[in-house]
Amino acid sequence: MVTSAAPGNASVFIMPSRQDYTQPTVAQKVQSNQIRTKLDMELLALNSLTGINSDTILRVASKLNIAPKLADELTLVVGEKRGMLPNQPLKTEEAKSFILVICHLAKQNQALIRRAVSLMEQVAAQKTKPQSVTLLREYLDKFEKAYKQYYKYSENTSHDDPEQLGLKLLLDLLFYSAPQGCSRHWSSLKF
Repeated sequence: MVTSAAPGNASVFIMPSRQDYTQPTVAQKVQSNQIRTKLDMELLALNSLTGINSDTILRVASKLNIAPKLADELTLVVGEKRGMLPNQPLKTEEAKSFILVICHLAKQNQALIRRAVSLMEQVAAQKTKPQSVTLLREYLDKFEKAYKQYYKYSENTSHDDPEQLGLKLLLDLLFYSAPQGCSRHWSSLKF
């Protein structure tokens, strides 16, 4: 069975069925890497829209009682060398910590996220390009630059359109900024 393996989709990529013992490990690692990439992209989107930086992430992580080592790993996503992250599968507890930070930051910036999504809806209704609106143009420019830098340093490759991914991530962040955002986010990953 093969399903989508895009960063915005946390579906599992499983090689055609074989009768050996390596398949579950390979499938789990691919899914874990996809989840890691999805969470990294969400942090990049937050960084591109709101300007969060390493200090902001460290403060939020400390407030949420997240281990300093994991907090440092989160800061690498928005740092100078995006994508130079440890190439290790993401553990369940690490994913939960990432989600807590992302949802907390999304809640803190909910008004700005709502404004960006509202502008997206207006642009779509007017059938114009997102670049015609300053906030969306600046966000998409920053996101595309961060996206390219992330994959420049990463062993992964991407076939996504950064603009479409960036717009989709704004919608995701709006959902994650809601009161039940963390549980929605967790259930969307299918860890």
